[in-house]
Amino acid sequence: MAESDHRLVQTAVIGSATSGLGIVLPQEADELRRLRRRHPTYTYWCGTQLGGCGNKLSDRLCADKVCHFAHAPNASCHRKANGANSADHLFIKQDLARWARGSGVDARAVLRDLGSGPGDAVDFRVRGSRQRVRFQFRRLTHPQWRSAGEELERDAASLDWVFGPGSAHPETVAEMYGRFGHVLRFRFETEGVARRIRIRAEEARSSTDWVPLDACAMTPEGLRVPGVERRRRTSRPVVAPRTPPGGAAPARVPVAPGARASVAPGRGSSADAPDRRADAGAGASPLVRKVQRLVEELNVLAAPAEADIRMKAERLDREAASWAVRYGRLTSSDFWSGKATKVAAQGDSLAGRLEKLAQHLK
Repeated sequence: MAESDHRLVQTAVIGSATSGLGIVLPQEADELRRLRRRHPTYTYWCGTQLGGCGNKLSDRLCADKVCHFAHAPNASCHRKANGANSADHLFIKQDLARWARGSGVDARAVLRDLGSGPGDAVDFRVRGSRQRVRFQFRRLTHPQWRSAGEELERDAASLDWVFGPGSAHPETVAEMYGRFGHVLRFRFETEGVARRIRIRAEEARSSTDWVPLDACAMTPEGLRVPGVERRRRTSRPVVAPRTPPGGAAPARVPVAPGARASVAPGRGSSADAPDRRADAGAGASPLVRKVQRLVEELNVLAAPAEADIRMKAERLDREAASWAVRYGRLTSSDFWSGKATKVAAQGDSLAGRLEKLAQHLK
């Protein structure tokens, strides 16, 4: 097998510089020869929807390394992503259009550039019901995700988030677990010269099977994935109201060093107070911040790696989110009983495994 080189251009668009029809060039010489025989009139371009220069590309047949696309000599291009996954946003747009037609849904998929290129996200919007599904490619910080969600929800009857590899911050995953009981993920599998989306729902300790888009459905509640119970819609965690001028401040329970303050029942308390405490406490912990930093680093390193490495990184990502939820739910009494020490030890162990895998990829 030819040696792979992730620096080589492996994707292009067919037909013109502005085309949205993506293609992954076969890596093996025999496969490329067959493609040439089947489609002798194909022309390939460094498409603008790939963040490319718009120039024409040639397909290079190689024996000592993978076959790849190439620019003309002396061409200047500053395209940021060239690997086999660099056209995934185009493939998902094609899959969504085909799925909507087959389902009889009047909908449109739109590419979103969030600052790093046209493949940062894809929005799928059902026109009549104002339902929206955001397929997130680019990683967002937790505040960025919350801000984007508020903007998307302004004109949407329902909003579902589906996260690509490494695109969900651990705090975001933890909040999704709290609100819905699961988080939706997507990945791609290469099929010939195309890439096909697969979706699954992940809970803190289990996941559904990866399924094609055709196995999913748009319902009045939003996107439904096989094996997922009807979602539990809850409101976002809210910030405790400020004490009005001249009013009494909420009483606070004394806490152990490093623990979170809890709002005592009474004025300013609400049913979702535990969620507020978890959100604030987890964000303030140096250990949680360390785990989150390591997860972010690992997701970046694992993105171009082989499938088994990406799966390990995804499992650690889910484990980190689940652990952050447990840490965020600790109460002051847990710090005296020893439960907090046990949870912290689990976090230290998790951080060690994250560091070990990251070092392996460096």
